[in-house]
Amino acid sequence: METWLVIGISGVTNGGKTTLAKSLEAYFTAHLHKTFFKENLILNKVVALCQDDYFLPVDSPRHEMVKKLNHINWEILGSLDMDRMCQDIMQVLGQKFILYNCHQLRRARSDEDSEMGERVESMDEFNLFADHFLSNFLAKYDENGTGSRTTNLIKKSKNESYQSMNIKINVLLLEGFLLFNHSFTRDLCSIKFHIHLPYERCYARRVQRVYDPPDVVGYFEMCVWPLYEKHYREFKGRKDIYVLNGEIAPDSIFNYVLNSIKDLL
Repeated sequence: METWLVIGISGVTNGGKTTLAKSLEAYFTAHLHKTFFKENLILNKVVALCQDDYFLPVDSPRHEMVKKLNHINWEILGSLDMDRMCQDIMQVLGQKFILYNCHQLRRARSDEDSEMGERVESMDEFNLFADHFLSNFLAKYDENGTGSRTTNLIKKSKNESYQSMNIKINVLLLEGFLLFNHSFTRDLCSIKFHIHLPYERCYARRVQRVYDPPDVVGYFEMCVWPLYEKHYREFKGRKDIYVLNGEIAPDSIFNYVLNSIKDLL
C-alpha cells in the first residue's frame, strides 16, 4: 500500500519557512527507503514545491497595483498562478493516489474509551481517503478534462487494521506564504505548520533582504504587514495548524516540527 503524506509549511515573510522546508526535505531525502518513525511505514519518495515559484511575471496584466505606491501588490493570491501550482501538485500525486490522513488513521488507544472508539471507527468508514473536500479540485485539474480523478481517493473499510499494514509513504512538502489561504492547498495538507513573527522582528529581517523587483518605500507598512495580518486571521485559531515562534533558533524549530510529525503518525 502506497500513500502520500502532504506537509504544509506557511509563515510570515522572512519567518524561516523556506529554511524549515529545505531542512525537512534534506532530512527526509537522507532517510529514503528506511523506516519512517513507525515500523510499518517506509519512506519511499520526497517531493517539495514552493509557492514562490508560482508568482506571475512582472508584466502580467492580472496583477493588482497599489496606486499610492505605483507598485505591484505581491501579497495576495491574485499575484500567484495557483491554477498552475495545483496542476503541478496533481501531476506529482499521479493519476491514482491515496492520501495518508494522520488523524483518521490513528486508532483508539484504549478499549475502555468506547466513545472514542466509535468516533474513530466512524471517521475511518466515512472519511478515510475520501474525496469530500477535494472532489471539485480533482475534477478541475484533471489533465484529461473528464473529471475521472474524483474517484481516485480510495475509501477504506473500518474493519481493516492500519497498524499492521505495511505502507510506503511518499512525502509532498508544500511551502508558501499563502498556502493556507487557498482551499485546495490548505485542505490537501495532512500536517500544517505556520511560522509567525512580531512586527518589529519581521520588519528588521525584511529590510535586510533584496527583492526583485525591490520593495519601494512604504510597501512593508502599507501592504506586507497589513495583508499578512489579514491572511493570518483567516486561519488563526484552527486546531489543525501548528503556529511556531519564528524568533526561536531554526534548529529548535526543525526538531519541534520533526517530533510533531512523528507524534501525528
